[in-house]
Amino acid sequence: MTIVFYDGECRFCSAVVQFVLRRDRDALFHFAPIQSEAGCELLAEHGVHSPGLDTMYLLEAGQIYERSTAALRIARRLRGYGVAARICLWIPRVLRDFCYRIIAMNRHRILRENHCFLPNKEEKKRFLGL
Repeated sequence: MTIVFYDGECRFCSAVVQFVLRRDRDALFHFAPIQSEAGCELLAEHGVHSPGLDTMYLLEAGQIYERSTAALRIARRLRGYGVAARICLWIPRVLRDFCYRIIAMNRHRILRENHCFLPNKEEKKRFLGL
């Protein structure tokens, strides 16, 4: 199972999850808020004992990826984004993570609209701890 861990209280992070859901036609990804019991337990089982809310994590094939690597590994499995994501993965991680951190620090300002994402019945099956 491939799991995306995200800040469940962040509107920007919620928008990213919705973006992935709309493009993940093969239902490859499952989701868990970092704040959820299921999210915390799974991350701890894979060596992340104090997860940062400003970090996206991806559990793929038993390995944890974080920040830009997680985002790009997700994107490479979405139709229409695979080639660009693979090319971006060649950029040194320190540069990619620098850009990621700038976005993460400003994520609450980037998406100010106040909306609540409620997954439909089919999508809800892909969320752990809901």
